[in-house]
Amino acid sequence: MRQRRLTFDLDRDQVRAIVACLDTSLRPKAVTRLNGGSTEVYRIDLVGDVEPLVLKIYPDEPAWMPAKEALVSGWLTEWGELPTPRWLAVDETRQVLPLRYALTTWLPGETVRSQISDPGIITAYREMGRWLKRLHSLPMDGYGYVLGHGVVRPRATNAEYMAAAFEAVFRRFIEQDGDAAFARDLERAAHERLPLASYSPGPFFAHDDLQPGNILARQDPGALVLTGLIDFGNAQAADPLFDLAKALFCCAHEDPRSRQPILEGYGAIEHPEADGALWLYTLYHRLSMWAWLTRIGIEPEDGPAGLLRDLHAMV
Repeated sequence: MRQRRLTFDLDRDQVRAIVACLDTSLRPKAVTRLNGGSTEVYRIDLVGDVEPLVLKIYPDEPAWMPAKEALVSGWLTEWGELPTPRWLAVDETRQVLPLRYALTTWLPGETVRSQISDPGIITAYREMGRWLKRLHSLPMDGYGYVLGHGVVRPRATNAEYMAAAFEAVFRRFIEQDGDAAFARDLERAAHERLPLASYSPGPFFAHDDLQPGNILARQDPGALVLTGLIDFGNAQAADPLFDLAKALFCCAHEDPRSRQPILEGYGAIEHPEADGALWLYTLYHRLSMWAWLTRIGIEPEDGPAGLLRDLHAMV
């Protein structure tokens, strides 16, 4: 994934001012850029016996992202079932930096993505499946996308939510110059299976981006141990299989070996036609990913072109 770089140097005085906004007694001694996606993320080491902080710098768009991540962090911190960073402060004033930022707690480890060649990776994938199943025990009030103030226009049923979601994603596909005849074929295939969305245990927390870049792990003798779940920018309230399908889609794209151990770790799936439901949700995620990559101008063969090949294989 391409990383957006800062257009200015993050200097020592700015880091001191950022940390002082949280606690004037804290003194930074080192700043290190961490592996990230489209945003800049830095570890700030502090003088004394103090845990490091993490500085996350947000682009101008989407405007709601800092508030959303702070909100979701609060939910997961209160829930307390998995190690996640806690948002300590959000600054959108642009007085210290020309961009908005958040300070969060630091979690040990490196991304699973950076450790895919480790001999313990299959065990780590299995544990990722277990983590996802645990996330899907956190109930939500209705089906819908999460923004800075909660679930937007929550739907009472998953069938209603997915019908609206498919309508929107097919509209984006056509607007972004997707083939209209092919879109009609995909839409017919989706509508044939849409009744499968009626079987849902209820709305639960969906990370909607659980993949090797958003899970941290550390080396233990003979094992790769998961240490944290990060990045809440995609969070939704959804059917658990919606989120499982996204995780399988993203993880298998990076490492085809991951699919089976993730399913093993996830365990029993309570759906009368689980394979059909996963197919339906995977279709949605592929369409949505194609629309996003096309909008931001990703051109490599494994981007929109690769997704189109996968979509053609589904019908």
